[in-house]
Amino acid sequence: MKGIVLIGACLVGAGVLIAAGAASSTAITQTSIRGAKLGLSASAYKQLLGRPVSRVRGTPGNPGQPEDWSRLVFSQRKLSVYFVDGLPGATMVTTWNKSYRTAAGVGPCSTVKRLKAVYGSRLKPSKFSSQGGVTYAWTVGRNLIFASNDHRIVEVVGLFDGSDPAVSQPGGSLSYAGFIALSETRCS
Repeated sequence: MKGIVLIGACLVGAGVLIAAGAASSTAITQTSIRGAKLGLSASAYKQLLGRPVSRVRGTPGNPGQPEDWSRLVFSQRKLSVYFVDGLPGATMVTTWNKSYRTAAGVGPCSTVKRLKAVYGSRLKPSKFSSQGGVTYAWTVGRNLIFASNDHRIVEVVGLFDGSDPAVSQPGGSLSYAGFIALSETRCS
C-alpha cells in the first residue's frame, strides 16, 4: 500500500513539474517576447536580455528599411529589438528562436500548416505582406505577426504596436512589422 501511495505522490509531483514547465515555456505573448515588452529603453533591454552582440542602423543589405531605424541584436537569445530615432522606446521585438512559443505552442520553426490549424479564423493575412494572392505574414491578435518567406515554416515572430492609430496605413506599424519580420534572420 505504501508503494502505491509513493508512486501516486511521484506522479502528482511530476505533473506539477510538467505544468510549471509548460507555463514557463510561453515566451511569446501579445505583450512581450521572452519578457521584452515594447517601449523600453535600450538600457532596459540590455538589463533584461544581457549584452547585445551588435547595434545596427537599418538592415544591412536591405535598402528598404528606413535609415532612422536601429536594432539591438541578441544573437544568443535569437532576438532583436528595433528602435525608431526620436521615439523614447522600442517599437518592435522579433525572434527566430525555435524554443520560444505562444501558449498555443506555435513559434519560429513551426510549420505554416500548424500555425493555420492552431489559430484558424484568428489568423489574419497581413495586407502589407501579401502579393498576387500569396501571403507571407499573418497576424494573430492585435500585436503578433508570424512571417514565412518559404510558405513552409514560420521563420520569425514579431511583436509590434497594434494600437498605433496608423496601424493599417502604409508606413504604419503593421507595414513595418511585416517588412522587418520578413527581413529578419530565419529560425534556428
